[in-house]
Amino acid sequence: MRRVKQLFLTSVLLAALLAGCAEKREEKVKIGLLPIVDSLPFYVAADKGYFQAEGVNVQLINFDSAVERDSAIQAGEIDGTLGDVLAVAALNNSGSPVKMVSLGLGETGREGRFAILSSPGSGITRPEQLKNVPVAVSANSIIEYVTDNLLLEQGLEPGEIKKEIIPKIPVRFNLLLEGKIKAACLPDPLAALAESKGANLVIDDTSSNLSQTVIYFREDFLGRNSGAVARFLKAYGRAAGDINASPGDYRALLVEKARVPQEALSVFAMDRYPEPQAPDRKQVERVVKWMADKGLLKRQFSYEDLARVDLLPTKN
Repeated sequence: MRRVKQLFLTSVLLAALLAGCAEKREEKVKIGLLPIVDSLPFYVAADKGYFQAEGVNVQLINFDSAVERDSAIQAGEIDGTLGDVLAVAALNNSGSPVKMVSLGLGETGREGRFAILSSPGSGITRPEQLKNVPVAVSANSIIEYVTDNLLLEQGLEPGEIKKEIIPKIPVRFNLLLEGKIKAACLPDPLAALAESKGANLVIDDTSSNLSQTVIYFREDFLGRNSGAVARFLKAYGRAAGDINASPGDYRALLVEKARVPQEALSVFAMDRYPEPQAPDRKQVERVVKWMADKGLLKRQFSYEDLARVDLLPTKN
């Protein structure tokens, strides 16, 4: 009788273990993405089965705006996403705890470039010529942050930096080329495309490296699924390496997923995608200070408040 009871208990425990494993395999990691070049490694990892190979069931969900993306993570509709440090600080400030787990683009200033350009025929070619000239940006965004810091570094006083709020990047791009605005801050590849069409490059952030993107997750999800996130980052890093090894193989995917205009591919050099790594502490602290100075934060967040870097893949 004791032998039967032991066999029964063993079978029950084994069934529970197998059920738990099945449930873990089927658990989805929902990632929200914008149509930007920074998102490319996610699509490559999905297409090549790298997430699946790491035992992570990843669902990529597309959003047309950062507002929609961040609303989804606040509502728990997605678990993680790619954005910028401003978005991470703003979410924590609003009571939706998220933490960065890796840098996206921005290990060097050549990655994820932002540029201030002037309209063709404006005659504006140097930063000092932008004193009291409105630069089109989106408000309280990475683009406004980059604009402020680039012009301050060039010696403009805060009162001499003027901005015109035009949230949609394609609208900003078209108005610049039409000469309806004198200057705008744009990200690549539209910055490169605008320059090829006659806009004047005034200054960019390739030297200052102001515009990193980061991968971040809801804190409650990280608490329950740290192992899955670590495997997710390993698959992401594998995809990034593939892109770097043969960037030309993925240009069509940039057009399809990142909505890069086909004509931009002739003037835009694809970014190098760094392996997963910790976001730069000084850059994070710089962003937080800028937000605090603008009154956008209730308190000064520390690096540790916003980042968790213990899930990064170990280097070979």
